[in-house]
Formats: sequence, C-alpha cells, structure tokens
Amino acid sequence: MIESSAYEKRRLRLLAELAVGRTVLDVGYAQQPNPYLRGLHRVGIDLQPPSQHGSVRYEEELVGDVSGDIPEIRERTFDTIICAELIEHLENPYALLRTLRPLLAEGGRLLLSTPNPLAFPVVLAELFRMKRFFYTPDHLYYFLPRWVERLLDRTGYELSDMRPVGLWTPYFVFPFVPVAMSYQVIYVARKK
Repeated sequence: MIESSAYEKRRLRLLAELAVGRTVLDVGYAQQPNPYLRGLHRVGIDLQPPSQHGSVRYEEELVGDVSGDIPEIRERTFDTIICAELIEHLENPYALLRTLRPLLAEGGRLLLSTPNPLAFPVVLAELFRMKRFFYTPDHLYYFLPRWVERLLDRTGYELSDMRPVGLWTPYFVFPFVPVAMSYQVIYVARKK
C-alpha cells in the first residue's frame, strides 16, 4: 500500500477533532498513535506494543485483545472510542463493536475510520483487477458506507455523521470531496 503522510495526518487530525469528553480508548493504535489527541486521557490497546521509535506516548498503553478480559479496562467507560483503520482487518467486526459498546460512556462517541471501496483509486484498481495497489494481504474486507451504517445499527449504535478524509491518489490528495469519493471515511456513532 502506498501511503501519503499528509493524508494520514489529515485523518488523524479529523479523528482528534471529533473526539469528545476527557477519556479516549484507541483500539488498534500501536502502529500509529494519534499525536493530535491532546488534553485527553488516552488509553491505547493493541495486540502488539507500540513502536519504541515513535515519539507519541499515551497515558496508558495496554497489550492485549480488547475482546478478552483486560482488568485495566474492565468496569470502565470512555467518552470516545476510536477504531481507526481496524475493522477491515477483522474476521468478525460485529463482535468487536458489540464488545466495545459497554465501554462507551452514555453520550459518548464511537469513531470508526475505514477505507471506502467506492474511492477513485480502489475502483480503478478493481476495474483493471490490479493487485499491486489497494489489495493488501492484511485487509479482509472493504466496507461500503451504507453497510457500515448497517454494521453499526446491528451492533447497537446509531450513525450520527460521516466525514470524508479526502480523495487520495498516488500523486496528490484532494482534501474536500463527497463521502462517496473519499478513500477513507470516518463514521461517528453513538449508542442507541
């Protein structure tokens, strides 16, 4: 996968701007802790520890499966839960979202970001059956926006907003596009 530093920074900034409250649980954060989540108590959980080379450190950094029994988060709630670029890697994203629901405080927000299969570069790769780009072996799914809404609904959430990150190509980024054209989409949800 080709990455754009400016595009990733934009996605991380948007996620931070959408965070509410004082506590954040960032699920699957280790590869890219969010440097823009300032002024919040940040708890990161991942199957692997964060890179020791990174300069961004969270107040709490937990190694483990959020679906397992993690004493550090049991009986706690968080104002914001972030699952950024995670659900497309999971065999059962429904189970993860159901596990997270009791951890989300009343009035809190769940923030998901995931690639959009309608985005220009993905559609182009699909039309020409290219496997060099936008076909990473660790992605198990691509989720259409309508289907993310269904996924949220079936797991006890209500979609309240969708934010485009922008149209990404290997050569340039258009930051302001409709959701349907954005390579990554941020979904904002709350408990039903």
